[in-house]
Amino acid sequence: MKSGKGVRSACLETDKFSMKAEYILPNKELSGTFELVVLKVSSSFKKQNITEIAFQKFVADESGFPISKCTLLFVNSKFYFQGEIQVDSFFVRKDVTDEVMLQGKETIEIAHSLYDLLSRKNLPSRFASNLCTHPRNCLYPEVCLAPNVPGDIFTLREGKEESVKFYKQGILNLKDIQRAEGLTPRQKTQIQAMKTGAPFTNQKVFTEFFEKLHYPIYFLDFESINPPIPVYPNSRPFQHVPFLFSLHVIREDLFEEPESFYYIDDGIEDPRKKILEKLQEWILPGGTILCYNDKFERRCLEESAAVFSEFKPWLQSIKEYFVDLSKPFWEYDYYHPDQKGSTSLKTVLPVITGRDYKNLGIQSGQMANSEFLRIKTEFMTEFEKSEIEKNLIEYCKLDTYAMVLILRKIKEWIDVV
Repeated sequence: MKSGKGVRSACLETDKFSMKAEYILPNKELSGTFELVVLKVSSSFKKQNITEIAFQKFVADESGFPISKCTLLFVNSKFYFQGEIQVDSFFVRKDVTDEVMLQGKETIEIAHSLYDLLSRKNLPSRFASNLCTHPRNCLYPEVCLAPNVPGDIFTLREGKEESVKFYKQGILNLKDIQRAEGLTPRQKTQIQAMKTGAPFTNQKVFTEFFEKLHYPIYFLDFESINPPIPVYPNSRPFQHVPFLFSLHVIREDLFEEPESFYYIDDGIEDPRKKILEKLQEWILPGGTILCYNDKFERRCLEESAAVFSEFKPWLQSIKEYFVDLSKPFWEYDYYHPDQKGSTSLKTVLPVITGRDYKNLGIQSGQMANSEFLRIKTEFMTEFEKSEIEKNLIEYCKLDTYAMVLILRKIKEWIDVV
């Protein structure tokens, strides 16, 4: 850099601190100084970006490379991919120099404070909870977060502040909460289930839910990818594009063997078009289209039909028949102590039916997303590809069959009353 050339993936360090930046470039507007360029795989400007850039500027300055300009690059979510990436329109370029300068003093103070803290012989005990804003994104969980959270107090539904309050009172388990003032109905249901050790079921809600259903029942689920760099033409960064669907159909009797259909991207045509073609053939107006969180399936269909407009009339004809199976579980009209606050399909299925995803090669939507993205972006043998596709199909099929099994259990609850 001292020769006047820019550096990619620049690493700089002082006696205490180190940092890595995407780019450090000579600032042509101010001789002898540099521009710090930080690239973020996100579609928006975030406050924490400023803190990070301020720290990088501090280390660069201390290393003898004075930073006079700070630039943040992030993905333009409105970029419309049509087969080629135009870099200038794909990225949003934001000058954040002023914001970084304002944050500079505080950032330096925090950096030295944390360094002094970590330099101690005996570190303070770690707080036994994932309380930071985004613990999933933490680069150093072994430093910040305790490995085992005692009790189940931090599984309280939407209870971040309440959980901390109870924890500070010495309450580690939901069943030990005595006063329920200020808690939501869902939180009260969860606590009661933990006290009794038995599941809670709102029979009235499930009876009314069943009254909405009409045959044939179409159990529908999509798997999608949403990469920052679009894979398919006529799509945007981070847009969920379906590449696989599973459909189970029950015509007349909930306990009959369901018909099973699926489609996975064949690598020849845009999968959205083939998915719409197949579903138009197999789903007719009338009956019930059952999804677990139907907003996702609706959005996939609407965005796909926006590209392939010939399917808009069909989509319009079936819109009114969607029903969301997740809603009563989201509202805790059923809650089992083993759910630990979760209402995902992966959690609800085993507590209700005893079935689970543990023996599958793919066990989550996130894993399905990343595995299919590997097919589209990495070199692999035909055998490897076929194995991944087989696992994807099995996973998606279980998502729809899981809804069949759950609905059968609901029917049994209703018939008992």
